[in-house]
Amino acid sequence: MNAGTMVVEETKTLDQLISLLATGALPTAVRRKSFIVNDVPKSFPITTDENTLATILGGMLHSVVNQSMSSCIRVAATQSGSKVLIQMHDSSIRNVHALISQLQEVQPLADTIGGLFSIGEYEKTGAVGFSFMNLNSVA
Repeated sequence: MNAGTMVVEETKTLDQLISLLATGALPTAVRRKSFIVNDVPKSFPITTDENTLATILGGMLHSVVNQSMSSCIRVAATQSGSKVLIQMHDSSIRNVHALISQLQEVQPLADTIGGLFSIGEYEKTGAVGFSFMNLNSVA
């Protein structure tokens, strides 16, 4: 490669990132008799810092998996303008306080990209949300 040649990495999609993180969480999910379903649209680009986002979402997914038992964990994402909402639904989350405690470990990193966590229980299903701005870094 010439010194003047620049290598441009193809931006991963959010679907690819979630699949990679789910693979890493698989051994814990299996021990907890749970599985992960990636419902993120296939062509959802990541335009924020990918490494930071991976660390945050990895922490979020591991927290949810650690609180699951015999469950299906569904990961979905929606976008409104430049705001992205990632949700993880799990029908077996029972200890919301433990989940909150685990998420506090990645909250400082989430703050660096303006991200916010939300946790709720809806019709016997626990839901953890993470919203952030997916701004295009190229002016």
